Amino acid sequence: MTGYPTLTDIEVKWRAAKSGLCLIVEGETDQDDPWFYQHWFGAESRRFTFFPQDGWERVQTAVATLRASLGQRKVYGLIDRDFEPAPSYPPLPPDGVVRTAKYTLENYLLDAECWFNTVHPFTLRQAKPGWNTLAETQTTMAELYRQCLSLSAYNWTLRQARTANLAAFATLPEREREYRERPKGLPADTVGTLRAVQTHLELTDDWGQLYLDRLTWLQDQSFTEWEQLVSGKYVLKLLRETFPLRLSGQQAWDDMLGAYMDICHTPPPDLAALLETIWQDAHL
Repeated sequence: MTGYPTLTDIEVKWRAAKSGLCLIVEGETDQDDPWFYQHWFGAESRRFTFFPQDGWERVQTAVATLRASLGQRKVYGLIDRDFEPAPSYPPLPPDGVVRTAKYTLENYLLDAECWFNTVHPFTLRQAKPGWNTLAETQTTMAELYRQCLSLSAYNWTLRQARTANLAAFATLPEREREYRERPKGLPADTVGTLRAVQTHLELTDDWGQLYLDRLTWLQDQSFTEWEQLVSGKYVLKLLRETFPLRLSGQQAWDDMLGAYMDICHTPPPDLAALLETIWQDAHL
């Protein structure tokens, strides 16, 4: 199987693997989400095999299609929580697609202790401010999340606008419909931009104020709550941009993530519990 996997590719490879369950996760290739899940749960290869589909909608489609050919209890989907409320399992949804407890997979790659242990060998000869002790690293990680709170509040408000009037939302200029991915990518006048969206959608609520209220609420939450409410994709991008070591290119960053995973190879407890719940559901 090369390139982006078709559903036929997945079915053929799953049958060849002779593993218990086929798990469809987000990602364009095996080097995306499947790589991390495989690294965490490689010892469970007889129970789970992970395959990518690009985005949650394709995951849902793939699970429905493959369940029709392989059997309802043989195929499940695992997607990011994103904007959804905190999931509670069991029971699992009828379609077999479950969501992570944290906002995205990337939130599981932002453990302060893991990053401290990854960076620590490079701080022995020359200090790296914000990274020299575990306490400093915890503060640094919390600050990265804090810098993304306005981004999270903006994207959340835009999502509410989209839900409120999907047809009118689709007629907005493309840039005004896009979720922003970096704090610096926010409009200079965030409140004004959202009020313009409100006007275009003919909504009565003050969407600028809605954004400000959401931001204030996020600022009052704990770090643990931020992991569930703020996209780790954006925090991880900010981490890369402000990383204390000099890295050159995507390959160097991938190598650093590999080192992080080598140090913290134990599966996150909530993901381990979720996979166990899937396994139990498959054997009801």
